[in-house]
Amino acid sequence: GGASARVMVASVTDEEALGIDEVLDILDEASQIRAYSRELEQKSRELEQATAGLRAANERLQELDRLKDDFMSSVTHELRTPLASIRAFSEILHDDPDIEIGERKRFLGILVSETERLSRLVNQVLDLAKIESGHADWLIEDVDLREVIEQSVAATGQLFAGRGAQVLVDLGADPARPALVTADRDRLVQVLVNLLSNAAKFVPAEAGRVEVRLASAGEKLRVCVTDNGRGIPEDELGLVFEKFSQADASTTRKFGGTGLGLAISRKLGELMGGRIWAESQEGKGSTFHVELALDLAEPAAGTGERDPVDLAGMNVLIVDCFDSFTFNLY
Repeated sequence: GGASARVMVASVTDEEALGIDEVLDILDEASQIRAYSRELEQKSRELEQATAGLRAANERLQELDRLKDDFMSSVTHELRTPLASIRAFSEILHDDPDIEIGERKRFLGILVSETERLSRLVNQVLDLAKIESGHADWLIEDVDLREVIEQSVAATGQLFAGRGAQVLVDLGADPARPALVTADRDRLVQVLVNLLSNAAKFVPAEAGRVEVRLASAGEKLRVCVTDNGRGIPEDELGLVFEKFSQADASTTRKFGGTGLGLAISRKLGELMGGRIWAESQEGKGSTFHVELALDLAEPAAGTGERDPVDLAGMNVLIVDCFDSFTFNLY
């Protein structure tokens, strides 16, 4: 650019006429300079974007590292606590054969409870690892969602009974017509049990209320689990489905758990072609939704064998069925 400018200025001052070739060369040079300038600007923007992306990735890695540290601390605590109880009560029962029968039964009940707690923790860690590696086993068959909901409520009944909570179940208006889903029954039960167990942690003692509702939403089937617990702040809703995490770090210490249950539920929901999300207002409870797409095609028959399969495209067949009943667990 500078060379062309000097040629033009010199030509004007010396009153020398520029030839057409010289003018074209000058214009070509100017055009090339503008193109190079635009390329540099584009490269600069791309570099800024790449830098911002790397910075965000680095921050995310640091956050994941922190979450894993918190997870390891939580898992260590969760393992150590029941193991300490199991060892202590086992030693008492071993060293004192004259313990009264009532006290012995109470100690054995604690041992069973703590053993189950350990099993849940280990199973959650193993389930998440299998799901993420794509090596989870599935038994695909036609499943009645009404039965799945009833089984899940029954499985978590003791949790609600211990808190004096009420569980209301609404399955709609036509109990004679089944709500069929082509899926893995155990996995569906696992999802609902995780959601119900989560609700049981946070409902108020002696005044807890949880509603489980089955409904259709357009071309979707939706199961909603609503509680009257403490609720989740809006800015923390995105954390509840993150593995190794809970909405509040103090939650793990106060209510127990590793924060894996909801993460596993979300993974299972996605593998069955659906989604899970939460709605909540702090101080006014939460609602967790499990939604799957309707499919009016005839569901495939179960294979009877457990094989690793890709359920990403799995849909649901549901015939509206409505029935209402209440579990009062006190």
